[in-house]
Amino acid sequence: MSDSTSAISMSTVTLPRYLSRPSFREIAKETISSVAPELADTPLNYIRDGLECLGPDMLQVLAGVKAEPISNVLPKELSVVINDLSSDMPTHMLAVYSRQVSAATKRRVTLFPVHNVILATHCANLPILPTSNVTPPGSSGSSVSVPVVPLCIPAPEVFPQLSTFLYTKRIDHLLASLLPCAVPRTLYRHDPNSESVRDALQQFASKLATTYSAQALLTHAMAVNGLWRNACALGIADENLWCALDVGWETLICALAISTGKQL
Repeated sequence: MSDSTSAISMSTVTLPRYLSRPSFREIAKETISSVAPELADTPLNYIRDGLECLGPDMLQVLAGVKAEPISNVLPKELSVVINDLSSDMPTHMLAVYSRQVSAATKRRVTLFPVHNVILATHCANLPILPTSNVTPPGSSGSSVSVPVVPLCIPAPEVFPQLSTFLYTKRIDHLLASLLPCAVPRTLYRHDPNSESVRDALQQFASKLATTYSAQALLTHAMAVNGLWRNACALGIADENLWCALDVGWETLICALAISTGKQL
């Protein structure tokens, strides 16, 4: 899913000029009712607004989850230790992996605890998740069992940034995790087509080009590209996410062009 117009080619890496947006599917009503029947008739935007308030606390619970090691075969359920009872319990454990693995390389699978309602309200391309009936344990440090769901995505290495954003909706934090230094707020809080924003982006790109090597900038560009591919694969249409992708990509492409002396 790349724009046909190439912007920069560095050795064997060719980067698209823009990160195109696919045609997104609507979130199916059945998907919502499968994880939260009481919300089946609630407008999706209203649910998302509520989750934006609850998301940081839910994410904090995930940070305290400890999973038992797994063998070479993924179990259908996994026992996890819950160390934070301040919000909703995780409902599933995603076993995230990439399809692009050579025959000689052992496939790496990374486990991520999640809440089904976060995925169901944002990821249009995910199938309905298996039923989960997790109840809060009596005390912190106790264990619960959650279903394990294999998930193949293009770039597992940047799934943590995407997952965190779906919980927090913090565009500033997302950009800080993708670029080598803090991004000026002007770039994502004002009209991206205005002359002042374009000038600010060029200034920021010039700063990056003179501060970081082309290889370092390329590494960050590949992270943005990977997150874009994940968003496309999962069917995430969140406007702030796409704003972050556009800002991050345009900044890094401009910085790479300056650093390598190439024309855009």
